[in-house]
Amino acid sequence: MSVDKLQEAEEQVAQMREEAARDEQDALREDLRRPPLDETAAKAHRPITAPLAHVRTMTNMRTGPLEDIHELAVSIRETGLLHPPLVRETNEDEQPYELLAGQRRFAAMKLLDDADEARDWRFTIVDGVSTREALTMQFAENFHQSKPEPVQFARAVRLIMKEDESLTAAEVSRIVGAPVDWTRKSLKLLELPEGILARVERGDLSFTTADFVRRQVARGAVTEQKAQELVEAHAEGGLSSTELKFGAGYVPPPPKDYEETSARLDAARREASKPAPREERDEDWSDASPGPSEPAPAMYDGLGDAEVDAFVLGAFLHHSATPRTKKLLRITGEADAHEYARSLRPHERLPALRSFAREAIDAI
Repeated sequence: MSVDKLQEAEEQVAQMREEAARDEQDALREDLRRPPLDETAAKAHRPITAPLAHVRTMTNMRTGPLEDIHELAVSIRETGLLHPPLVRETNEDEQPYELLAGQRRFAAMKLLDDADEARDWRFTIVDGVSTREALTMQFAENFHQSKPEPVQFARAVRLIMKEDESLTAAEVSRIVGAPVDWTRKSLKLLELPEGILARVERGDLSFTTADFVRRQVARGAVTEQKAQELVEAHAEGGLSSTELKFGAGYVPPPPKDYEETSARLDAARREASKPAPREERDEDWSDASPGPSEPAPAMYDGLGDAEVDAFVLGAFLHHSATPRTKKLLRITGEADAHEYARSLRPHERLPALRSFAREAIDAI
């Protein structure tokens, strides 16, 4: 390619990138022009003063200790309460207000009252806020402060949708500014047994792995009981994530050249099974040791560790795997078994072998 053509191609690429960036910015601006789904943002705000004892807190989606409360209390002590928490009226004499947003500030204000003496604090009332709107405001504040744990997130979304059954998951996502796909996947996690959800909440099981287990249970690839056993074994360190996936019925997709590779493997096996020419045979050697009953396929020539793992896995699948495993993996013969083993990434082969071996042992 000439210098002029290369420069012209680079300019075209740069122009395409600029156009794509402009299109993305236009789409974002258009998104911001969409009318709001409800009137929460337009509701009147007015300042009040009240002691903390007059303000109750709602059930909050965030669990665990709040971060840096002492530092925030020192800041409020030194510079004042710059942004008063939001509250709504409860129409109750003992606690006439309910906290909508500002949980960390409220906790810091409590620290200051405990350290000195109770006082009246500034709050901002939002008029006419429904319970669903109150939950949504808390949800939005918490989500943007730090991305919540997915099970807590899903339960908060479900609580909001229970208050207003006309809302869809996509609409709740938009109201709180959360990605729609993330919201939908989080909600689907609630289909899992409580034991597995508890492991996700404690951080013993990743969101991605939990969602994979859910999909496998929904497909019928693994029972709920077996899924819980696998998750427990993984959480206790007995199974790796890869072994958990295979135990739950993971089947890697066949490689793009699956048919061609299978045909080459069949041809190699046929060639290896042919009798050697007379001059190459060792039958005249009195001390010759018997060779293996089945030669290794030619694709395993020059075996390294990864190839050894693949060969052992392929041989196990052909000779010892359960009918269920063979059916799931679409293995109808030795060629299929070895090709499946080769299709796995090197680090997946031993975990797959262990998982399939456990299933075979359990079936005895």
